[in-house]
Amino acid sequence: MRAFSERNLIGQELKPSSFMTRIFIPMNTELRLMVPRDIYFRAQVLCEDVYELTENRFKLGNLVEMLWEDFLDYVRRKQDIKVTYKLLLEYDQGTPNVRLKKYDEKNIEEVPLYPVRKPPVDDEVEVFYSKMKRKDALRGEVMLSDIAQVFPNHHFTLERVLEILLIDFIVKYSKGEAKEIVCRLLSDRD
Repeated sequence: MRAFSERNLIGQELKPSSFMTRIFIPMNTELRLMVPRDIYFRAQVLCEDVYELTENRFKLGNLVEMLWEDFLDYVRRKQDIKVTYKLLLEYDQGTPNVRLKKYDEKNIEEVPLYPVRKPPVDDEVEVFYSKMKRKDALRGEVMLSDIAQVFPNHHFTLERVLEILLIDFIVKYSKGEAKEIVCRLLSDRD
């Protein structure tokens, strides 16, 4: 079975293991995310603003986790793989994909399924690690596995979905289009 994240949690779950091994499975997992440096900077500033307004510690990982929980809630309510896949494609096409460095090569024969919005070559990428509840990350891998049943060649990984959600949110936030989520961020932290 193909892996849907660098952690391959489904593979770990399906691997035969002893009772003792299962007891010591961590409750959290750490995911490596890559975003354009300007998005990372804006996200850090937002987290600092939330901290100053609520006086509660708020890190980038908290923001990623909140966006993921919101997305999972949407997926659970819709219960439609095709709609979820279409939504991911729309978001993916509208956000820079820093994972697609191979498309910058001149002699590449492989072409993406749709026009990819790549960051300019001189843009720098920020790599950061975000902790997430293992069960939520596993739920994401299962969702991507379900999508692969209908769309077997999809390119999404859990890390890419989280990057898409973060980039989309920060772009909307910078345009003033994410007021509801920001209000919820502030009310949840009080």
